[in-house]
Amino acid sequence: MIFVRKGVSAFMLYLRNFVSMKKLLTFAFLTVVSVGAYAQPITATSDTTCNTAKDTTLSLLFIGDVMGHGPQINAAYDSSTDTYSYDSVFCRMKPVFNLADIAIANLEVTLAGKPYTGYPQFSSPDALAEALKVAGVDVLVDANNHAADRGKSGIIRTIQTLDTLGIPHTGTFQDEAERDTTYPLVLVKNGFRIALLNYTYGTNGIVVPSPVIVNTIDTAQIRKDVERAKQENVDEIIAFMHWGIEYQNDPNREQERLARYLHGLGIRIVIGSHPHVIQRMEASYDTDSTTGSVTVYSLGNFVSNQRDRYKNGGALAYLTLTKHNGRSNISSAGYILDWVQRPIQDGRRIYQVLPVSEYEQQEGYFFTSDKVLFDEFASDSRKLYGRENVGVPEIRFNRETNSWEVKR
Repeated sequence: MIFVRKGVSAFMLYLRNFVSMKKLLTFAFLTVVSVGAYAQPITATSDTTCNTAKDTTLSLLFIGDVMGHGPQINAAYDSSTDTYSYDSVFCRMKPVFNLADIAIANLEVTLAGKPYTGYPQFSSPDALAEALKVAGVDVLVDANNHAADRGKSGIIRTIQTLDTLGIPHTGTFQDEAERDTTYPLVLVKNGFRIALLNYTYGTNGIVVPSPVIVNTIDTAQIRKDVERAKQENVDEIIAFMHWGIEYQNDPNREQERLARYLHGLGIRIVIGSHPHVIQRMEASYDTDSTTGSVTVYSLGNFVSNQRDRYKNGGALAYLTLTKHNGRSNISSAGYILDWVQRPIQDGRRIYQVLPVSEYEQQEGYFFTSDKVLFDEFASDSRKLYGRENVGVPEIRFNRETNSWEVKR
């Protein structure tokens, strides 16, 4: 039995000149699930000629917590049409998403249907996921502490809705058979095969009823999943971990221990979420004498209604892989800051996610109150990363060249 999911558009472009290069080619991601198989490939094809003698590259973008608090739901509602729309929330981030061949985000809500609710048990309109897809998010991970907020039916409806929307996802499953045939999620693009794993520390004490599954952090199970991924002849394995202590800017010992364990299994890229504030990033690169790895302890909030210091924005991690002589190499890494603005428009509060380095150059864009918060977040984040990051510089927008460039 084979299921095909038609899904997300992506395109190839260079980081330094992305604005001038529009979407030249449209790719179709196909998710193929076969009974008895270990993985779920998402294949992108194009009509370009591949020269196997040349190095190939794959760019990845990791996006933090996509939250759906009550005020966000209210802001998305249009009473005149009785519909919801989040397109204006993410549209300013679309050029950033388009820097990458594959953009992956943490969906920290359920799509459980009405009644739509925010904290503490989230259920957002389907339009939230639709808008993420339109903006350029290619893949969602959904194993997190809010995955079971609306019980068994909420887990199942979230999975089925993402399937209907054609958004590849992983971390939750309708039953053991689905997990056995679709996990790990294998992303196939630009000649690379990437296995994506996803786990959470728990579900806020809510029991996950059988037969549905939410992947939880179990080192023995993770080891088995890694072995399964290796059988799929993947070039890299990524673990997206929902871990840590909320609102702490430093990773705890358990995060550090788990990161070492995951790297020891052969998972070279470890991405973290859950604390709702940013934590440090560490990267080393492949050379003739060294083996590279990346650890991002927490990306913070991508979008939320949290407004306290450190919580009103987050970071995106950008990685480049290069395949040379059949071997995948980690060749570059950087971060891009984002901040959530809540302006009043036509008498209503709305939400807009802004790339920090681009909008800090726009004179007169902010009211004074917003500018103070925006500057505070940018300063705090750069100080933390400047002090603690290893090998992961900031990628900033160059207004003169209309391009994104690593800050030296």
